[in-house]
Amino acid sequence: MTSVKGVAEVSSARSRLDATLQLMVDKKDEGHVSSEDEISQSELATSVSSPVVSPSKRAANRSARKRKRKEDFDFSDGQVHHQYIMKLFDRSVDLAQFDEDSPLYPICRSWLKNRPYDRDANDKDKLSSPEHEAHSDEEIDGIPNVYLMPKPIKAEPDDTRDYRIPEPLPNTDAPLDINADPDTAPPPEQLLLGHMSRWKDVRIRWREAGFQNESRFADSMNLIREIFENQMKEG
Repeated sequence: MTSVKGVAEVSSARSRLDATLQLMVDKKDEGHVSSEDEISQSELATSVSSPVVSPSKRAANRSARKRKRKEDFDFSDGQVHHQYIMKLFDRSVDLAQFDEDSPLYPICRSWLKNRPYDRDANDKDKLSSPEHEAHSDEEIDGIPNVYLMPKPIKAEPDDTRDYRIPEPLPNTDAPLDINADPDTAPPPEQLLLGHMSRWKDVRIRWREAGFQNESRFADSMNLIREIFENQMKEG
C-alpha cells in the first residue's frame, strides 16, 4: 500500500511539473514570435529608408548578426540551449535541462545548489544519481557529494529487532479471579492509581527507546547538519 501511494505521489508531482513546463514553453514561444515580427518589421523599415549599402558593409552587418547569434546561443553541441528558470522558495533551478522522464533526485540537487545560470554545474546534476556516481570523489566547496547516507548503528550485526519499540513491562498484578467476593475487591481509586503508575513507566520506556533509536542515526544527522550549514553560508 505504501509503494502504491508513493508511485501516485511521484506521478502527481511529475504531472504538475509537466504543466508548469508547458506553460513556460507557451509563454516563451509567444515572446519569441513577437520578437521575430518586430525584428522583421524593423529590418524592412531600415531597408526601405536606408540608401544602397556596399557589399563590404553588407558582409560586415551579416558577420555582426552572426556574432550576436553566437553570443545568444551555444552551437558547440549542435543544439540551441534555452533556460527556464523556476524559483521555489529562496532557490532557483533551470528546468530546461531535464525532460519528463528525468528522476526527481538530480532536479532536487540542482535546486539545492541554486545555480540556475551555471551550465557546467547543471550538466553534472543532470547525470548525477545514486546509480551513476555512488562512489564519486568529486567535492563541491570542500564537502564531498553524498549519494548514500551512513547506515544506522546496531548493537549486534545480527540484531533484527525494532529499536523503536521498548521491551514490555513485566506484569506484577495478581491473576484476575472472576469468582472473588466484590466486597473484598480494591476500591476504584486504588485501581486507578495503579494503572497511572504503570502507564507512566510505559511512557518513560517509550521515550528512552526513541532517544536510543535516534542516537543510531547520529552520523547521518551530523552529515545533514554539515550540508545544511554549508548551503546557508552560500545563501
